[in-house]
Amino acid sequence: MVCCGFVVCTTPCQIYLLSSYVTQSVDNRNWFYQFTVVLMDANSCINAFIYAAKYREFQQGVRSLIAELTKRLNEQLQRQVEIAVEMDDVDELQRLQSCDVQGRCSTG
Repeated sequence: MVCCGFVVCTTPCQIYLLSSYVTQSVDNRNWFYQFTVVLMDANSCINAFIYAAKYREFQQGVRSLIAELTKRLNEQLQRQVEIAVEMDDVDELQRLQSCDVQGRCSTG
């Protein structure tokens, strides 16, 4: 699947470059050339979606990464609350209490 994506994304640019080499005329401003370069760059993005859809190990790795990041954010938020309690900072405590699981805090 990844190989198919690679071939589909890179072949148009390679054909264009080969034909440009044969004809000895390269026009980097050509819309088709620009499209093929974007398509080649898109291959890197497409691979992540292929792995996410196809491979269980990749899915488990992403889940564990998200779980670890969430755990660290919660620990950091808890430390901030403890510091605010120690300093008796009521405004900071109210701000921290408005934070959600992702660590986003409301400003108003």
